[in-house]
Amino acid sequence: MVRSMSSAGFRRLLIALMVVFFLFFSPPSFATRPVAHPTLWTHHRHMEEVTRELLEEFNRTVGREKGIRVTQRVLGDDAWEFFQKAQERGEGPDLYSAGFITNYPDPFAVGAQIWFADFPDFAEWKSQWPEWYWIEGTTTYRGHVYAIPAQVFNSRLIYNRDLFRAIGRDPDQPPRSYAELREIARRITTVTRGLAYGFAYCGGDSWPLEWMPSQWAEANGEPAYWDWQKGRWAMEGYYRVFKLILDLMKDGSLFPGAGILSNDALRAQFAEGRIGMFMGEFWDVGVLNDQFPARCDWGVAPIPTYDGRFHGKARAMIIGGLWTINGQSKHKLEAWEVVKWFHRYEIRARLYERGKLIDPDPAVTAYVRRRPTVRGFAAFAETLQSDYLATYPNLPGWQPPRENPCTVFRQILLRGGDEKDLARELRRIDRLWNEALERYFETHPEVKRGWNIYPRFDRVTGTLGAPLEKVNYQSPETLG
Repeated sequence: MVRSMSSAGFRRLLIALMVVFFLFFSPPSFATRPVAHPTLWTHHRHMEEVTRELLEEFNRTVGREKGIRVTQRVLGDDAWEFFQKAQERGEGPDLYSAGFITNYPDPFAVGAQIWFADFPDFAEWKSQWPEWYWIEGTTTYRGHVYAIPAQVFNSRLIYNRDLFRAIGRDPDQPPRSYAELREIARRITTVTRGLAYGFAYCGGDSWPLEWMPSQWAEANGEPAYWDWQKGRWAMEGYYRVFKLILDLMKDGSLFPGAGILSNDALRAQFAEGRIGMFMGEFWDVGVLNDQFPARCDWGVAPIPTYDGRFHGKARAMIIGGLWTINGQSKHKLEAWEVVKWFHRYEIRARLYERGKLIDPDPAVTAYVRRRPTVRGFAAFAETLQSDYLATYPNLPGWQPPRENPCTVFRQILLRGGDEKDLARELRRIDRLWNEALERYFETHPEVKRGWNIYPRFDRVTGTLGAPLEKVNYQSPETLG
């Protein structure tokens, strides 16, 4: 009996040694396939954790099957500058987050972005999506597909419910008018004796040009940033919103340093309980839950209007795709596998469940297994009917003037000025941008004005209608 057990143990030892030999000393013919290591850069810091989890899942499944292992890098506010320098050295990422501001007028022309038509399985992949997915300037470039509509960003008022209680205000009754907002902001600043301020604005950043102030202006029934009915820039539409901020500063209830305050600094101060209200965007849900976890009870409310009445829907910006493939990539096929995997309905539903993404495609909800419980998510995602879906005007190669409504307003905040100065500066900027638009059309005859004119746009219902002229590019073969 002892001899039998010893013999069995010897056999087990021999088998183990053979396994070790084949694992570590196998000849080249038994070697595993080489693994590609594409890099992914993202500026969505509020999605860092869930993106890492999903990338780990991809690496374990599709990546392992196809010999791909993706690594993630998270960038800060100087992401575009860092990206451009890396591109100049030929060291850019294989993939980067959609909506990333590269500051290239045409990222396709400089090789910072590619379309998907050259991939062998592209036609099959494209056929699974509905026709409305293909929006020139958002998901297609000169008719070439480079993304799908996968994200929506809308704006709301974000406020500190604890500070509302501190001044005797019902936290379920956020302000609807500018007069109400000013009064609440004054009381917060007074009652807390300056330990908190009623309102804050991130005047140190210029990126909000197309976002928060313009969305708040549209809630007033006024075109801002772009006038869809006329097909022109609409910079004077910012006036009422910027005047509100000037009034708050005069009241002494605007958080100090608004002219240099960055959005990150603003949200960090809000998370500490030092700000009563601010212009919020959907991405702030992730920021206040993960990046700067708020120590206060906070809520989300509809955008106030100048008189508290409804005048029209505000724009919810559609962003194409989750990840963009860099034209410099040495792993384009592998990057394509990442793009396809992340855009599956079930993966997009996972992002929705985690409260990280509002998807414009209602079909995604069929894959959602549980309603998101993330604070603030429902107030943005489940009120999307209050917004209209749109994007940037389709102006390939457009290079905006250096001055814009946010930069001139910053100077007024820093150097002083009243509402007359504000009105004058916005008129000047409106003229500056539209003169540049005229020169653009003169030098870009291939771009038609009618692409960005929607004569039947109804601001109250948010219905854009049909453009004056549909995009009709030449066949892809003529593009080189």
